Amino acid sequence: MGDGVASAVLTPGAAIRPQIDHEGVRLLVERLYGISVLELTELAGYDDRNYRITEDPNVKNPLIPQPSAHGYVLKIMNSMDSQNLAVVEAQNEIMNFLSSRGVRCPRPVRNVFGQLHSLEALGARRHAVRLLHYVPGQLLKEVPRSDALLYRLGEFVAGLDAKLQNFNHSGLDGREHIWMLSKVPELEKFKYVIKDAEKLDLAEEVIEEFKYAVLPQLGELERGVIHGDVNEMNVIVGREPGASESELRVMGVIDFGDVQRSCLVFELAIAMTYAMLLEGPRAGGPLLAGYSVARRLPDHEYRLLKTLISARLVQSLILGAYTAEQDPGNTYVTSTEKANGWELLRKIRKSKPDPERDDTDWRAIANDYLTRS
Repeated sequence: MGDGVASAVLTPGAAIRPQIDHEGVRLLVERLYGISVLELTELAGYDDRNYRITEDPNVKNPLIPQPSAHGYVLKIMNSMDSQNLAVVEAQNEIMNFLSSRGVRCPRPVRNVFGQLHSLEALGARRHAVRLLHYVPGQLLKEVPRSDALLYRLGEFVAGLDAKLQNFNHSGLDGREHIWMLSKVPELEKFKYVIKDAEKLDLAEEVIEEFKYAVLPQLGELERGVIHGDVNEMNVIVGREPGASESELRVMGVIDFGDVQRSCLVFELAIAMTYAMLLEGPRAGGPLLAGYSVARRLPDHEYRLLKTLISARLVQSLILGAYTAEQDPGNTYVTSTEKANGWELLRKIRKSKPDPERDDTDWRAIANDYLTRS
């Protein structure tokens, strides 16, 4: 397969999502992993395709002598990212690395060639294909969110990144991806999909602010390996045995497609963004409280949070609208817009917050939460 070449950043008009039907998926899984599919369900995704696979227990499979009790996820990576096989290898290794350190996450399965991935021709393009153990549990999106759970999420994020600082893989060196926060200036190429003038002005304001407020400081921010997409669809929650309904814990994390070597504060900003899409601006406070207990957030990083969170919202809104234009049947890509992403962005960007209750003064909210707890 070779080492692959570094993938370029997405350009407008590029068709990169895998084209395959369910029968094609069944044949692929049987050929590569010896699995006879009993049930097959497509999962949500942007540019990749993901399928939940349940194996027929009546068909003995010599290739997988210890089958997964909860089934599998077949991941077919988009054609652009599939050009960089070193990144695919890094993603596989990072899942095994975290699993061995007590973090619940998917683990890759070896195929008929003894490899953790293969490059497969689907139509005119080649795509990296992997099979992962399915991680059981409820998604953060599916459960009641309390301040206590958001606090635990903040702890988890800081702890995850602390573990990842001991992970090193050359496949992440120099990786570029349109979903990296550092690539926010690249959104200029895609902003044409925003047809509403007021929304476009707001997006342009954020992109420009990112250029002058964040880019010059990149060299001053602490860096390391980060997950890159801690959102409500990627966080697994549950209860320890004997725990009450209110004692939900963050049990694990899935989807390492955006793993990267970047700024640690970007991880925090991304996690806060999606928490606030669920629960409103104030939700960033308890999450920050949990994060800060595990990793002290320097003042110069805190001052960038509002810009970083705004930038992630704009990134998600623009790229979601772009992908929906390219792939109208993919409803997942507009989830940020449906979750009132523009409204949240306006609230965060308000120049004069209510002095009696500023829901974007996340440090004050965090301190208050810690005091009350």
